[in-house]
Amino acid sequence: MSDASEFKLEQVSVDKISPNKDNPRIVFRPGELEELLESIRIHGIQVPISVYKDGGSYVLIDGERRWRCSLKLNKKSIPALVQKKPDALGNLLLMFNIHSLREQWDLLTIALKLPAVISLLKKKLGDVPSEKEISEQTGLARSVIRRCKLLMELPDEFQKEILTELNKPKGQQRITEDFFIELERSLKTVERAIPGVIPDKSKVRRLLIDKYKAGVVTSKLQLRKIAKIARSENVGVSKETAEVELTKLFADASYSIDDAYEKSVAQAYTDRDVLTVTTSLIKSFKELEPDDIDDEARTALIELRGQIDRLVEE
Repeated sequence: MSDASEFKLEQVSVDKISPNKDNPRIVFRPGELEELLESIRIHGIQVPISVYKDGGSYVLIDGERRWRCSLKLNKKSIPALVQKKPDALGNLLLMFNIHSLREQWDLLTIALKLPAVISLLKKKLGDVPSEKEISEQTGLARSVIRRCKLLMELPDEFQKEILTELNKPKGQQRITEDFFIELERSLKTVERAIPGVIPDKSKVRRLLIDKYKAGVVTSKLQLRKIAKIARSENVGVSKETAEVELTKLFADASYSIDDAYEKSVAQAYTDRDVLTVTTSLIKSFKELEPDDIDDEARTALIELRGQIDRLVEE
């Protein structure tokens, strides 16, 4: 990282600045740029961009949106913090750390650059960097790194599909990064728990995406039920039952996740949840005396007793 004394504030000619080819941020939504452009038109550039000098020109480290708007407004110069040219790793880490302190980039844009960061860190450290080391060097939370790694592993066709969505206004995005993250987590769980049930992962991904677009899958959170089906043995349901339902789910365009869940593990998970709650209540009740209960709690307990009597009798 550069020391603060190495920065110099200058007015730099806008046409001598070029984008940074390694900038993880590759999505610039028109609506967001228009808002910034109007602000700059009225108030000017309030925060200097960051650049490094490369011969007689300058390369952006931070502030590409401000620079783009300045170009559109035909501004001759822009305030910039100028520093010496960093090495390849320093260039990437500067951009990551600057943005970790402000708004987060789209996860896919981080995911597309993480392999380069990992490769350069491996050369620097002499070994593949740990998740902790990547976090320390980039300023990214470890949870963000884990989510990005799921997107890193996607085939190109799905990364391109996410990128197409990211270029739309936020409210119009449908197949989001979060959808793919939920999808990948669930499919990984299936692969671990029931190897062989996914013969062609890309084909299964495409089918589930099509089901989501058609409304057969109604929300990205439904995808978590796929993992729960795969872990059927945890609630006493045979792996064979889970395999039958997952095989159908991954082949039949009209078969819903809810259908597969209900026909395999739904009752078992309900029974487990009831047992967990009941066991917890029994433990809590043993620690109470009648005088510890106020009127509101007593009323609730009477209602609970009625529901318990109904379930037990049935």
